[in-house]
Amino acid sequence: MLLTEARMGKYKDQAVIVFIDEAHQFLNKSIADEYFSAKPLDAFEQISKEARKYGLFLCIATQMPRDIPLGTLSQMGTFIVHRLINEQDKKAVESAASAANRSSLSFLPILGEGEALLVGVDFPMPLTIKIDTPDKKPDSNTPKLKKK
Repeated sequence: MLLTEARMGKYKDQAVIVFIDEAHQFLNKSIADEYFSAKPLDAFEQISKEARKYGLFLCIATQMPRDIPLGTLSQMGTFIVHRLINEQDKKAVESAASAANRSSLSFLPILGEGEALLVGVDFPMPLTIKIDTPDKKPDSNTPKLKKK
């Protein structure tokens, strides 16, 4: 629907940015139709590839870049990348980044809490940034198991 509206020029004068958190749960997936034939859910990949010229932009957040289709990742112009330890995740980001930015991605495993690399086509060199802790921090602690 968004891509169709974008192609009709609805967002030319007032751009729309679609934010997808936990994108690995929605991208690179397929569903079965009534005949049990798998249909890919590729709308976001299409949006990432062609919708910018119509004023529709995609911003994705994921902790698992390896699960994002390479075609979608390669269309992202800017990355805010936090610490990545998993080699597959690091390789996915490296393959989507420009050649100039690849060597700086070697710092990903050693970034501290709240640190990130800002990498993109608009930056002559990657920037290390520190993201402030929010006023109300979410409870991300793993639940504790009780001994009986």
